[in-house]
Amino acid sequence: MATRPTLAEIIQVGETWLPGIVKFTVTMEDIDGEGSTRSEAGIMRRDIVREKVIHAAVQHVVDQEELQTICAAVQSDRTVEMTLFCPGRGDPEVTAEFYVSKVNFDLIRYRDPTTGEVGDWWQVDYTIVEV
Repeated sequence: MATRPTLAEIIQVGETWLPGIVKFTVTMEDIDGEGSTRSEAGIMRRDIVREKVIHAAVQHVVDQEELQTICAAVQSDRTVEMTLFCPGRGDPEVTAEFYVSKVNFDLIRYRDPTTGEVGDWWQVDYTIVEV
């Protein structure tokens, strides 16, 4: 079967590192409270409830066996405790509860550029949001 490049181990669920991460996009956002308003002059007054809440888009490219690992760990519309690498936070290794949304599975054909071998892989995309 063809090989494909992957990023380092950056998301862990329980004792399992999720395999085949090829893209990991992290955004940190503040959560505003009900007291946040904008005046008629356009001046924003923010009532920040929480700072640097993690939103991450994750993409894996995995074989059938690795797909089972991901499906067991990451299920749509569920909250899961994860440990992940998050640049921009004080300690970049963050353990927290994350809500998993919008899980998509695509079967793709991949040609290894170095060997020319062709294999079928699963591309799994989802978004996680720190709870």
